[in-house]
Amino acid sequence: MSFEFDCIVAGISCVDLLIGPLDFDQPLNQEGTWALDTITPTVGGNVSNSSIALARLGSRTGALSIAGTDTWGDFLISTLQNEGVDTTRFRQRDTLETSATAVLMNDRREHIFAYKPGANDAIDRGLLEENLHYIASSKYILLGYYALLPQLEPYLHEVLQAIQATGCQTALDCAGGGGSFAPLDQCLPFLDIYIPTEHEARSQTSLNTAREMITCYRDAGATGLLGIKQGERGVLLSPANHEFLQIEAATVPGEVVNTTGAGDSFYAGLICGLTRGMDIESAARLGTATASWCVTGLGATEKLQDFETTTGLLD
Repeated sequence: MSFEFDCIVAGISCVDLLIGPLDFDQPLNQEGTWALDTITPTVGGNVSNSSIALARLGSRTGALSIAGTDTWGDFLISTLQNEGVDTTRFRQRDTLETSATAVLMNDRREHIFAYKPGANDAIDRGLLEENLHYIASSKYILLGYYALLPQLEPYLHEVLQAIQATGCQTALDCAGGGGSFAPLDQCLPFLDIYIPTEHEARSQTSLNTAREMITCYRDAGATGLLGIKQGERGVLLSPANHEFLQIEAATVPGEVVNTTGAGDSFYAGLICGLTRGMDIESAARLGTATASWCVTGLGATEKLQDFETTTGLLD
């Protein structure tokens, strides 16, 4: 079967304002002005982060999301277009404001998010069901961050089932702290890939070890590729029931500046590898290399590299 795209990335899109360094321990009611190193606007959300990573790796990539008809929305879409991402199904609406996130950073590479939902709250099952033909033209769809999509989350299992029926393989990213096990439990049977972070999986399952978490997902009906992202320790994968594969993290090519978007970059590298015909282990190693480049930049996409440079970390 011939596909127009390797991956369509759907879900959250926003403008990120990178602000820092801040002293999180300093009371806000103190007089005076903080002197910052940066207040930098960039694109963010899983749609921007993963689609740009995929495009730089050479994958044919589309974006499916909603923004406002405003300056930030124009900035989002033009940035994706300049990266070679297809935005023909990226909607702008006059009645909405583009979503935005303030990424507040301290000098210890820690960060917190202050998020204004805006247009992302309008993402619902209709956006995906109206674009099933578009989605069917792709080998994969990567959908995220579902826990921040209140109009889509209750119906997500039905949407994923409809997408799988088109022949497109499904991958899901949760974010939002992980949320609870419902409605994820209904979605797991319709996922080809699900790899949350340890923190997200612990929130969902109330379990402590990666193997226990994966087993919990299997017991809920998951049959696809599962895993737990473990930061500097890499990722534990489970290609099938009772089968586990530990993947070490790739060496970071420089100083760790900011970890925002590392998980999105891992997903991008993994899916890129799979669409190129790599085995699961090799594709996951490409994911770790993509994430390693990501964390050397101030924003999620600043330091992302092409396929040759990224795979150079694996030599």
